[in-house]
Amino acid sequence: MDLEFLKYPIGKPSIQSEPPLERIEGCIAVISRMPKQLMEFAKVLTEEQWDTVYRPGGWTIRQVVHHLADSHMNGFNRQRLAVTSHKIPQVNGYPQTLFAVLPDYTSDPFLSIILLASLHEKWVSFLNGITKTGWKKSYLDLGESKEYTMKESVQMYAWHCQHHLAHIRLVIEK
Repeated sequence: MDLEFLKYPIGKPSIQSEPPLERIEGCIAVISRMPKQLMEFAKVLTEEQWDTVYRPGGWTIRQVVHHLADSHMNGFNRQRLAVTSHKIPQVNGYPQTLFAVLPDYTSDPFLSIILLASLHEKWVSFLNGITKTGWKKSYLDLGESKEYTMKESVQMYAWHCQHHLAHIRLVIEK
C-alpha cells in the first residue's frame, strides 16, 4: 500500500475558516460517537493487533489509543481556555513521540478508551453550550505557531477522531 495513504487514510484535514452550522454540528457528532466506535473496534482486536503498527515507522494501535486520550485531553482544555480567556491564550503542544514511549503507553488500552468516553461526553456538552461569541474565540498553538478559532479547532479534532479510527481499521482489515 501507498505510504501516504497509510499516513492519511482519510486524507489530510480540510478545515474551513467559516464553516456552516451544519458542519460544526457534524463535527460535534463525530466527537460524540468516536468513543463508541473505538470500543467496537477494541472488542475485535486481538492481542497481536494491539501491538501492530498501522504503517512502517508508525505507532502500534495500543499507542494510537493512548495518544487519542492525551491529544483530546489537551484539545478539550485548549478550547475551554479559548472560550474563557479575555486575550488569545497561548498553548503549548506536548512531545507526542516522547509520550508514545512512556510506560503508560504499554498499559491496558481500555483505560484510555474509558477515559475518552467520559471526556468526550463532557466535551460534547461543552461544545453544545458554546455561544456565537464563544465560537469566534481562538487560541494560539505555540508548537505549530498557528492560531485556531473554535470553529477550526472543532473541525481539526473531528478529523483527528476519524483519522485514527481509520488507522485502527487498517489493522483490523489486514
